[in-house]
Amino acid sequence: MFRNLIGFAKQMRRSEGVKNVLNTPARLSLHAKQRLNRGHFVIEIRANSGFFSVMQIVLCILLYCDEKRLTPVISARGGSYGDAQCKIDWLAEYFENLAPSAVPDAARADLRTSIVHDLGDLGFRRYEAGLGLARASTVFLSNYRPGESIREEVAHISERLDIGASTLGVHFRGTDKRFEAHTIDWNAFCRMVEQTLAVDRRLTNIFVSSDEQAFLDFFRQWGFAVPVSVAPATLLASAGKPVHFSGHPGLAIGREALVASLLLANCSQLIKTPSYLSAWSKIFNPSLRVRLVVPPRENAFWFPDSQIWTEQNKRDNDLVNPEIEIAAFDP
Repeated sequence: MFRNLIGFAKQMRRSEGVKNVLNTPARLSLHAKQRLNRGHFVIEIRANSGFFSVMQIVLCILLYCDEKRLTPVISARGGSYGDAQCKIDWLAEYFENLAPSAVPDAARADLRTSIVHDLGDLGFRRYEAGLGLARASTVFLSNYRPGESIREEVAHISERLDIGASTLGVHFRGTDKRFEAHTIDWNAFCRMVEQTLAVDRRLTNIFVSSDEQAFLDFFRQWGFAVPVSVAPATLLASAGKPVHFSGHPGLAIGREALVASLLLANCSQLIKTPSYLSAWSKIFNPSLRVRLVVPPRENAFWFPDSQIWTEQNKRDNDLVNPEIEIAAFDP
């Protein structure tokens, strides 16, 4: 009984609705402060969550600014990827801003910066509801692109590993993800990869990425009919902890995560488990065909995987019931 009460308390504490209520006063104060910036929305993110969880905050800020016709001025400091003193803007370390704020240094000093730790501080979780993948991709890529050195690294690895139009990308997220997504047996996952290869004979090689070394070893030993190359990541999960909580250097972890996502985006198709990292491959490349093998859990049904799963189910239903699609276009 006591354990059940503790579990209920933890679930309530994680509830978006509860967080929304508790954050209301601070959120109202934040938005009142930002209105004083006269057309600029100046946010500094300090989050201890995963790399692409932070990118999700960036995306929602961009959507808000696009809706309100504000100029976003976003930085990300500290947390899992920055320095302890919060001096390094690690968002600027990884991405080029394609829509600069054009704020003179003298004027920038007068802007008021609000520090946030998650989407609850902003009240922006609503922007994920009903958000389309194409819309998200357009908004983000019109504001940011990976830095030149990262683009060069991705191009070099793609050439060396022959990642391209005939490559099946594979991403398996392990460690703590079982709390946010339904799990799948490694054997069942590999059989699904085999089925994908059998359906599309144009796929001539596999590129696999994972945070679990044990899975990578298992996958390479499976004996697929096509060559398998592994993402050149050296900073993996440790003792069952996520990569960003495993004690690795922050900037190096973030770079590897971004490079892995961009490499998966360069593939022809992607088969994956729920993960922000591989879901963002679809943001970077909206034409990428993605198969999500299991859904996120209901209490973690977040964009982009929520939309990938929803669109996937619709496509599958249309294939099972083609008359529905025909009727929709019947004059």
